[in-house]
Amino acid sequence: MPYDDPDPQDPMMLMGVSVPADAATREEMAYSFAEEFARLGYDERQILALFRRPFYAGAHGVYRALGEQRVQAIVRESVGIWGRMRVVDRIADPRAAAPGAEEGDHE
Repeated sequence: MPYDDPDPQDPMMLMGVSVPADAATREEMAYSFAEEFARLGYDERQILALFRRPFYAGAHGVYRALGEQRVQAIVRESVGIWGRMRVVDRIADPRAAAPGAEEGDHE
């Protein structure tokens, strides 16, 4: 079967479907998006920009359904909780972090 002509019976073919959602589900989705990007280190302005862009269909759909003010409140809350966390890897050589490991002490 040619690459550009997928078989509709192929169980591995990617299929998108719509799932009905109520207002509570949309709020949970907004919290999930906001938390994810806050944990990645995005600030409030950057996260709101993602919600406003139609390219991010899931986040933008929630933004349209809930409105600007509600999404701002969710983003503000998420950044307030998760925005303080910063992950920094300061160890180039994991063996150097082992207790009692000395320079040149390799197993």
